[in-house]
Amino acid sequence: MNPLFKLGLCGAQGSGKTTLAKHFSDKTGIPYFDANVRGILARNGFDCRADMSLSEYMRMQKTVCFELLSSYPDESFVTDRTPIDVVAFTLAYIPPTITIDTELGKDIELLMIDIIESARLSMERNFSNAILLRGSFVPSDDSTRTDRASTHLAYRMKLESLMEGEFRRFVEFSYSNSIEFAVMPTDITDLTKRNEPLTRLYEKHIDRFGYASSTSH
Repeated sequence: MNPLFKLGLCGAQGSGKTTLAKHFSDKTGIPYFDANVRGILARNGFDCRADMSLSEYMRMQKTVCFELLSSYPDESFVTDRTPIDVVAFTLAYIPPTITIDTELGKDIELLMIDIIESARLSMERNFSNAILLRGSFVPSDDSTRTDRASTHLAYRMKLESLMEGEFRRFVEFSYSNSIEFAVMPTDITDLTKRNEPLTRLYEKHIDRFGYASSTSH
């Protein structure tokens, strides 16, 4: 296991990842790493709520994948975007009508293989822990935002299902043995209580390597 504590929070938009990551950072002193996916999208001219062709969606995801996966810090951190999120969001854009007997279908199949392989390697290299968050904390004015994907119930459920599937798949990979995976119970909604499992993971991790804990209680 990596002696550094590198925690990734996974989940659909509106699941409270950013709020929890920043709260955990404030309580423990572990730096919050802002993946700045919104910045990546804006810098490259993408609007994730705009109507796009499948090719454009895939180009967007490829851009996010290779900019984000190469940007994680070498030191301990907590972040609200992981390679698992990237894989799930990419899969969510694939329509049921896609076929392998077209040039586009072949290109997307190769791209998915590339993204999944890159995500697996990035998880191995950059994370010691990953936690899946479920549920929703979407404000009433969220529909006016254009800097993140739709928070429609059906789309969030789709993403949650894909992320749960990817979580199970990642757990089964032999190279993921150094990563500890966990799922936040859906009935834990209070921010302080949501932080408690993260703090326990942190204390367990540092105790394993004989570090002195400076966690605030």
